[in-house]
Amino acid sequence: MVLAGIMELGQQFGHNYPIVFYSIACVLSLIIVLKSSDLAIYGISNYAKKLGISHYLIGFLVVAVGTSLPELVASITGALAGETSMVFGTVVGSNISDLTLVLGIMVIVGRTIKMEHPIVGKTFFQTLALAALPVILVSDGALTRPDGIILLAGFGAYIASLWLKEGKMGKMKKDVKLKTLWRDGFVFAGCIVALLLGARWLIYSASQIAAMAGISPYVVGLTIIALGTSLPEVMVEVKSILKGISSLAFGDLLGSIIANSTLVLGIIAIIHPIEIAFNSILFACIIMMGTVLLGLYFMTKKQITWKHGIVLVSIYAIFFVLQFFLM
Repeated sequence: MVLAGIMELGQQFGHNYPIVFYSIACVLSLIIVLKSSDLAIYGISNYAKKLGISHYLIGFLVVAVGTSLPELVASITGALAGETSMVFGTVVGSNISDLTLVLGIMVIVGRTIKMEHPIVGKTFFQTLALAALPVILVSDGALTRPDGIILLAGFGAYIASLWLKEGKMGKMKKDVKLKTLWRDGFVFAGCIVALLLGARWLIYSASQIAAMAGISPYVVGLTIIALGTSLPEVMVEVKSILKGISSLAFGDLLGSIIANSTLVLGIIAIIHPIEIAFNSILFACIIMMGTVLLGLYFMTKKQITWKHGIVLVSIYAIFFVLQFFLM
């Protein structure tokens, strides 16, 4: 009885104040996505540790892919709903925010970060090539299923090359009891369900706001959704810097960019090919490649200071504002 009354009140509010209603729904959905992704990362990390996977792999691959879960789930949900332009915008926007806003905040918090064991030095050109690959493939106006297979192959080749470069990074434990893994598995499964539901409402609410405000879904994905789904990276990077584990932070950052560019877009292209006018995304793609180059250049230096961080955050602020003037 009470629940029915609340639902009816919610429907009336949504009918009378649609933009406010969908804005609230968007924020609540984003909170669900972020919290459930955080718990999913916890489950993945516990599995990795209990199975004996190395700390380096946890940081560079497991955590990186884990923090890309919001982008992946939101993008899959968007693709199934036919919002492919929003999906592409989310991935491009996430990469831009990762290498400007996230990296900038991370450096400002750390003040001065010494690159004693820079991961990026080993994978500079691979990172650049994989970030550019989806831009090259979509230049004909579409990201097809064969393109998706190429992107997934690039992701697989990247992981294989890391394994070969680093050598034997860890031994899998042979005496792991399955009973010790069920709890993490249960948490992970529950988080995936929450992620799917939260992402579905996030995409739906954002698309409704875009339609009512006259903003293209691509711009919404490029700015609002991309910014929101980049929050897990901000949390992981800041926590890593405060704990003095800068290699984990930079590894996660680069891994997230590669996962977004290859794994996420590859899966989406196979599920639902993306068709989008290249001239409408050219500016954002140029900015993305510019930020990739700038971010990687900063990371190859012996140390990064808070001044670099201010430059990066300023670039993102300008980019974010410009999108609403150029749409």
